Amino acid sequence: MLGPKTGPRLAVSLESAALLPGLGIGETVDLSHLADRVIEGGAEGVMIHLTSDHGLISDEDLARVAAVCSERQRDFCLRVTTAFDHVERARHLKADRIYLGREAKAAQWTSTSLFLKSHIGHIQKVQKTLKDSDIALFVTLEPTLEAAEQALRYGLFTVELDMSHLAASLHSPDIDRAFDALSHVLSLGRYLNRHGVEVHLGGGLRPADLRVLARSGSFRQFNIGRRLMPEALNDGLSAAVKTLRECMSRAGRGDDAPVERHKRLAERVAGMGDTRLKERLERFCREVLPRLEDPQLYAAERLLAGPLVRLEALVFAANLPASFAGITLIKYLRQTQSPGRSGTPLRRAG
Repeated sequence: MLGPKTGPRLAVSLESAALLPGLGIGETVDLSHLADRVIEGGAEGVMIHLTSDHGLISDEDLARVAAVCSERQRDFCLRVTTAFDHVERARHLKADRIYLGREAKAAQWTSTSLFLKSHIGHIQKVQKTLKDSDIALFVTLEPTLEAAEQALRYGLFTVELDMSHLAASLHSPDIDRAFDALSHVLSLGRYLNRHGVEVHLGGGLRPADLRVLARSGSFRQFNIGRRLMPEALNDGLSAAVKTLRECMSRAGRGDDAPVERHKRLAERVAGMGDTRLKERLERFCREVLPRLEDPQLYAAERLLAGPLVRLEALVFAANLPASFAGITLIKYLRQTQSPGRSGTPLRRAG
């Protein structure tokens, strides 16, 4: 049911594809055909949302998708809400996974996570209903330490973290914001893993997020939907999924392995022109860089990929913004003094 632990898995939601604009009255989308394209692209799972507007998808549609998943030996996943009782429907369809959240409508743009204190009674009722089935129940939670601790307290060992808010920060031009978001989700994933919890990520994930997050061994599966649609419209659904799956497979390996990322950063520093930071950066590459891992490595890559004037401003600032204080590269460059040079910010001539 949960499959062997060989690497991060990918499940693609068809809900956004089914609700694409342009359908006329009475026109329909063959979800089983879309499911086949998703599987052809390499996804390990197909997801359908059962929400307040679930009438758009008939039981016959669901049965055909389930049949395709079964035939292709892929997981059939259903995202359900506490507002409606779809558990028996899921049992009848022999779903492999249920994701229980509070998504009121398909493609809802707000968080779909549950507040455990308010919903634990319903969750336990669903657990009891599924007790004699092979369906795995994943409860969608806000990615906070409080929610993680409550999950452990209530004995929930299969959870999905809703990334609706954090995902927007991962590729923010504000590097401190991106660093904080990545630090948060990685530490939360490690914490839950240490306690034996299987963690999936979903809710607002972008294709670019998956390469960064798939480097971590803390997340067993990534659930993506509407954010994949622009690529699917341009390249075709199967091709978009294939590209994403290949990107996930390469994450943290080969050219994307930490040692290769270290090497590229060192080469970038070696190729820099005249800068007040050159000597400090070279020492950083020798003394600190070989030990650097995400999220610190990610932050260093982002900072060194940007304009050097921005990095210099942070290093020589009299008062460093608190949001940058935890970034190793910044701390090292501010603390390290070049021979014969004080730490006082210098002005360039002219």
